[in-house]
Amino acid sequence: MITTMPKILFIGVDYYAYPLEIEKSFIRQGYDVEWHPIEPTDYWSKILKIIMPGVYKSKLDDYHADIIQKSAQTEFDIVLFIQVHQFSDENLSTLKSYQRGARFILYNWDALTTHDYRSFLPYFDKVATFDRYDADVHGIEYLPLFAIPKFFEVRRDLPKEYDLYFVGSLVTLSRVNALRKLREFCKTRNISLKLHMRCSPVMIAKMILSGQYMPGMTLISLSFGEIIDIMGRSRATLDFANHQQAGYTMRFIENMCAGQKIVTDNHRIRDECFYSPDRFLILDRDAMRLDGLLEFLERPTPAAEFSEAFSIDSWSRELLSS
Repeated sequence: MITTMPKILFIGVDYYAYPLEIEKSFIRQGYDVEWHPIEPTDYWSKILKIIMPGVYKSKLDDYHADIIQKSAQTEFDIVLFIQVHQFSDENLSTLKSYQRGARFILYNWDALTTHDYRSFLPYFDKVATFDRYDADVHGIEYLPLFAIPKFFEVRRDLPKEYDLYFVGSLVTLSRVNALRKLREFCKTRNISLKLHMRCSPVMIAKMILSGQYMPGMTLISLSFGEIIDIMGRSRATLDFANHQQAGYTMRFIENMCAGQKIVTDNHRIRDECFYSPDRFLILDRDAMRLDGLLEFLERPTPAAEFSEAFSIDSWSRELLSS
């Protein structure tokens, strides 16, 4: 007997290698996956988005219409969006009419304060968010982010070169200013700090012209392997988000699953079942002071008892469940 695998139409933000890892997780669970970035990924489209947003929006609508027409030849069991605010109501309605037998699922790894997707909720059979505040206030299912398998294999026995490291993108000036304060604080306390701050060309130019450029700002993104190497050679990581949110960042989850100590500005961590003062140090983001950091680093790190609950396979199973 020939059995056909259930099919997923997966449309989402093209963020580093995470869509590929999500697709692999779905495949491990027996799904046939068709993946499309929610926005064009070519260089000229990215430039057009900045300099001519109206023209870009028209091109984006055409891009989505093309995805809909191509996918209309297949009857999908699930249509999954990771982010949806880039779609027009017209295109989403058309997709719904072509895929009448599919469950529509939306996952959001941005807070409503960043992208307000509430007008799209009626299109979906299931909606989940990484942000606990949005979930509680708006009645959306809460589903934290995940770590891919590689982060469960970080070597903790490597010699430590850094007391603290930060790897992330600089999107807001508040994050730039916070990291500048942190760097100055670490200098005065003889705390070794590793910063890898990915910036857009526009942000780099702004920082240079305003005299605010800092060592560690770069156009280059690190691979998972390079991040894992830094993790293994660091005693702790610094986590704080670009935007106002209550959800835990991807980097937070990855470091937790790697058994890393975490310095975070997310005060909600105290209410979690996995919280331990030996694993997490709460940061005053405004002051960017880390008094007590060295004592925190010297304490033994407890075992990461709940890490498996944050694996990508656990996440994808819960996301696709009824």
